[in-house]
Amino acid sequence: MKKSNFIVLYLCFHFIFSVTNNRADVIVVAESGGHYTSVQAAIDHASAGDSILVREKSTPYFEKINFDHGGDATNGYITLMAYPGEHPILDGSGVPNNPASYTDDMIYLENVSYVRIIGFEIRNVNTPEGSGIRVYGYGSYIEIRDNEIHEIRGGAQDGGAMGITIYGADDNRSINHLIIDGNHIHDCDPAWSEALTLNGNVEQFEVTNNLIEDVNNIGIDFIGGEDWLSSRFARNGRCAWNQVYRANSSYGGGWAAGIYVDGGQDIIIENNVVSECDLGIEIGAENQNVVTTGITVRNNIIYKNDKAGLVFGGYDVNTGRVKNCVFTGNTCYQNDVQHQGLGELWIQYAEENELYNNIFYANDQNVLLYSESGNVNNLLDYNLWYAEAGENSASWTWNNRHYSSFSGYQAGSGQDAHSFFADPLFTDAAQADFHLSSASPAVDAGSPTFIPADDERDMDHENRLAGSRVDVGADELQPTSAAHEAEPTPNVFELLSIYSNPFNNETQIRFQIDKAGKVELAVYDLGGKKIRQLINRFQAAGTFALRWNGRDDQNRICPSGAYFVTLEINGQKRAQKALLIR
Repeated sequence: MKKSNFIVLYLCFHFIFSVTNNRADVIVVAESGGHYTSVQAAIDHASAGDSILVREKSTPYFEKINFDHGGDATNGYITLMAYPGEHPILDGSGVPNNPASYTDDMIYLENVSYVRIIGFEIRNVNTPEGSGIRVYGYGSYIEIRDNEIHEIRGGAQDGGAMGITIYGADDNRSINHLIIDGNHIHDCDPAWSEALTLNGNVEQFEVTNNLIEDVNNIGIDFIGGEDWLSSRFARNGRCAWNQVYRANSSYGGGWAAGIYVDGGQDIIIENNVVSECDLGIEIGAENQNVVTTGITVRNNIIYKNDKAGLVFGGYDVNTGRVKNCVFTGNTCYQNDVQHQGLGELWIQYAEENELYNNIFYANDQNVLLYSESGNVNNLLDYNLWYAEAGENSASWTWNNRHYSSFSGYQAGSGQDAHSFFADPLFTDAAQADFHLSSASPAVDAGSPTFIPADDERDMDHENRLAGSRVDVGADELQPTSAAHEAEPTPNVFELLSIYSNPFNNETQIRFQIDKAGKVELAVYDLGGKKIRQLINRFQAAGTFALRWNGRDDQNRICPSGAYFVTLEINGQKRAQKALLIR
């Protein structure tokens, strides 16, 4: 493997083997010439601080893996990862059930800490309940990164053939300091369960940069309050920069959310993209007497989902409640594709929540808001509402009372006193580009008292507040290149976004540079192989774009999945993960 490619992998994984720990070994698993020929044998031998590198071979590794021990705080992680530049496959075809777990899991961890799993393709399990990767019990410092998990099949509703499952099953000891990043889960049968789930006593987690698509129930779920684990719940975590497409339930009429919180608490849901699911993002509470609280849903893009866009509340009078949550800076566009009458925003049994600085843009049925009688003391303001048929042809339902004009809705509901009805003037919504044009009425139209969190960003990783007031919706229009030239920030340049995604011939990679110069953009696959290079010279600082149609240098179509993009200008380089959707 070329040295330059290995450097790219290092930048993207944020990982380096320990060379200061004298106990650490590097263990190689290979068809021949390695230390072991099976992955399980290498894990059985490994100690804290060891790294297991698994090489490709002529056939997959037909085995199911059990971690009965992990690393420790003193000597570090046990790391199981793909050999740099290679693509090992774990395949469950014909392999007996995993003897370590009560279900059928390809990789199983119970009551272990300090484990990393990086860079595998995990596939082919036919099970009524099992997972590509399952973490059970308690444990700390577990990382699951850059794996592709698919064909975990279990029928339409057998109980859950899931991608990644985290069950905090100990009342007194949690699963904590968990990272799930950069994984691609697709073509699985999780119904009645979820493709990626954190359930029970799980805290201090990061679920980031994952791609979930084509699963037969919920995409990503954070759960608490179920009978099997007393009152424990997923909490104090973050779900960010994920993309979920086509999470559609195969039972009960189809009510799966792309991203769902069911009984979780104190979680930030930010900068995600959800499309073509039954529901976009839902904050709910299925179990009686459970209160979902402290959830912040901000700066997400929710578009063209089947039944509704943004949803919150218990689903009937006998379920739990959603209380004291905040929804801000989200863009909801033409949801309720099936014309169920639930529109862009659906409020159920919920109390004392706040919604502000959001864009709600209806489809041709013109339904913007539907709320039921369980809607109590929720506050909406500084939002932008729009339907192409016009202000007097749109629909708002507040506490089961219908309004057919924006002014009538404002007067009758007492809500959205500072909100407005206007076309947000997106750059190209038809191509799923929800950037604001310079003429958009959403610019500087948010709440004047809004102060973003220090780490909060808009849809392009840019500052959430760039003008006198925050912009409404997920995009914050940044200063022009002239402004950058007037007040340059030394040595600042960054990758911003790739739009539109799913890819087409107009997709662009946007980036920001602080000075004139030659820009080189390179796209790498997960193995570190450069597949496309784009070069141009720019005469000024500013925000620019180069077009990439999702093909390699030989004009071959690149498949859906994770890639790495590097930006280099004047000898300095940045690297960022990108998810390509077909």
